[in-house]
Amino acid sequence: MYQKPKPFFFKNENATQAIVLLHGYAGSTIDMRLLGRFLQRQGYAVYCNNFRGHGTGEPKDILVFGGIDYWLQDARDAVSYVRDHGYKDVAMFGLSLGGIIATKTMEECQDIKCGGAISAPFIFKVSDYFHEQFIGYANYTYHAQARSAVEIEKNDAYLRANVDQQVKQISTLVRKTNEGASALKQPFFLAQGTADEMLQQASAQSFQERLSNVAVTYHTYPNAGHVLTVNEAHHALENDILAFLNDNFKK
Repeated sequence: MYQKPKPFFFKNENATQAIVLLHGYAGSTIDMRLLGRFLQRQGYAVYCNNFRGHGTGEPKDILVFGGIDYWLQDARDAVSYVRDHGYKDVAMFGLSLGGIIATKTMEECQDIKCGGAISAPFIFKVSDYFHEQFIGYANYTYHAQARSAVEIEKNDAYLRANVDQQVKQISTLVRKTNEGASALKQPFFLAQGTADEMLQQASAQSFQERLSNVAVTYHTYPNAGHVLTVNEAHHALENDILAFLNDNFKK
C-alpha cells in the first residue's frame, strides 16, 4: 500500500541554526529523512518539504504541477519557513536535481551561510536511461497502488510523451547554474559516488573547478551509487557533512 511521503521539520529545542534539505527529481522527503534525523541529533533544526508535483502518489503530477520555476520558489519558501520559525542562520543541501536547485538558490541568496550539492548533475546529458528510470519509478508507484495494467500503460504513454519538455527546463537550469558559479561566495560541499549510474563521473569535479574563489569541500564515495543519502555510503556522507558544518556553520 502506497503511503504519501510527508514534509518534515525536525525541531531541536537547543538549536539556533537550521538546515534546509532538498530532494531530487521524482524523489521525495523520504530520501532526506536519514540525513535530517542525523543532523537533528547533532543540534540542528532540519526542514524538508516535497517539491511541487512530488510525493502525491501520481507521477504525472510532476509534469502537470511541477517545473523549475516552481521548484526554485519552493526552495526560497523553505528558507523563509525556517526563518519564520526563528532560525536566522540557514544552510542548504540538495540531492541530485535538488543539489542544482540548492546551488542556484545559494547563488541568488547570499545570506544562506553555506551548503552543497550531493550527486548533482552539473554535467547534464540526457539518455534513454534517464527516461527509463523515470518510467520505472512511475510504474513502481502505480504497482504499489494496485493500478490496472491498462491504466499503467496509458500513464506510461503520457509520461513518455511529455517528460522531454521538463528535461529541457532542467538542462537550462543546469547551464545557468554553471554560468552563475562566480556569484557563489559561501563555503560549498560537493559529494559524488564513484559508481553513480545517473551522472557523468566528472560532474562534481567540473563544478568544483568553477569555484576558484570559494572554499570547497569535495568528497567521493567508492562504489556508491546515486542516492548517497540512503545507500551504503550514507553514514560516511552524514559525517562528512557534519565536519563541513562544524568548520563553516558553527558559531
